[in-house]
Amino acid sequence: MESKSWRLAVVERLRRPSSLFSHIWPVWVTILVVSALLNFVIYIGHVHALFSHNDFRLYYAGAEVGLRYGWSHVYDAKLDQAAVAALVPAGPWYALLTPAPITWLVAPLTLFGYPGAYWLWVALSLAALAAALWYARPRHHSVALYFIWWAALAPLWFSAYEGQVTILAAAALLVGWRLLETRHEFLGGAILAAALFKPYLVLLLPLALLVSGRWRALLGFTAVAAAAGVGMLLTLHPDGIQGYLATLLAPHAPSETEETLRSALGGGLPVLAIQAVAVLAVIAVAVRARRTRAAWPVVVSALMGSFLLATYWHPQDYLVLDAAAAIMLAAGPLEAGVLVAAAVAIVSTPVSLLTNRQMILAWLLFAIAFLGFLGVRALRRSGPPRPPATLPPEVRQLVDPTSHNANTPRVVGGASLTWDSQGSAKTARS
Repeated sequence: MESKSWRLAVVERLRRPSSLFSHIWPVWVTILVVSALLNFVIYIGHVHALFSHNDFRLYYAGAEVGLRYGWSHVYDAKLDQAAVAALVPAGPWYALLTPAPITWLVAPLTLFGYPGAYWLWVALSLAALAAALWYARPRHHSVALYFIWWAALAPLWFSAYEGQVTILAAAALLVGWRLLETRHEFLGGAILAAALFKPYLVLLLPLALLVSGRWRALLGFTAVAAAAGVGMLLTLHPDGIQGYLATLLAPHAPSETEETLRSALGGGLPVLAIQAVAVLAVIAVAVRARRTRAAWPVVVSALMGSFLLATYWHPQDYLVLDAAAAIMLAAGPLEAGVLVAAAVAIVSTPVSLLTNRQMILAWLLFAIAFLGFLGVRALRRSGPPRPPATLPPEVRQLVDPTSHNANTPRVVGGASLTWDSQGSAKTARS
């Protein structure tokens, strides 16, 4: 009788994602739906009132300069300013900080004119992200609720208004992570490299892949990065490269640095200490991943650590942290994944009582706590979890995917059990 109760309890636990989550389900869904609707209203307002201020026009202007004057002039400030001023509607000019491949990608869209190119770019970007969300979706949560959760995240809508390449970076991270989990290492690493449209978002990812022993993934990542680097060298020439480096090294406006850890804490020794601990935490997580072979802690910790090391940050860049939370929700511990998803929804809310500085601090605390959780988890668990030896053999098979063939279904307590490629249990009543 006792053995049977153990079996039933474990099966029921695996079939039920989170008891706490199920209790607050109606409230949770209502909050997410309201946030999604508010996001849509704010998005429409931004498009109508601030269409001439979006970032896509910088990509578009850079592409026009490259097509008219040669790609070596993409970072020529005077030509860029003239190209931006010629757009209708015209808006303020900002230096293009994105690597040159973004202008190659946008160049074919110039055939449609600026407004048409903008809407086509946004549609294609969101379609790519939607496909990535479906491919990387959690297998143990409601798919509908998962998409509603994404719609409730303000960084996604702000990125869409800006026409930001951050959307493609987030999609690449989700797809690349899922490919790593399914042992398509080289392809996964190559797709992860698409996030190099904004290198500071994935600053620590190559280090994490190296330490975790994912050589093929690192090779794929490096191959794409090298190809892009060679392409920039051949098209920009030394003068263009010099112009790009000068743009990157120029002092940033306070609005571009205020959301970084250094700006929030005023610099100094505390910032250096936190950043050093962040790097050590990423390394610790990667070292443990050599044993577990789980990819999600490697990618997620690298994204959190990169955020804490970034020298400048923009509101749309938080979309990458949303992607990290989505990975955690799909592959991490059930309760922790739900908690992280709830925290992201709170700090990503379109309307908040917090001031801008308080919201920045909330994001930084979230990243520190998230990375701290992963680091402590890595230090406390030196190997893959194993069930207690006192459990009945059939229950050990249920909670330990390494104890049997993953493709062989087991029937325990009236439930047929199989395991997916991530080691997650899937049950069906027999």
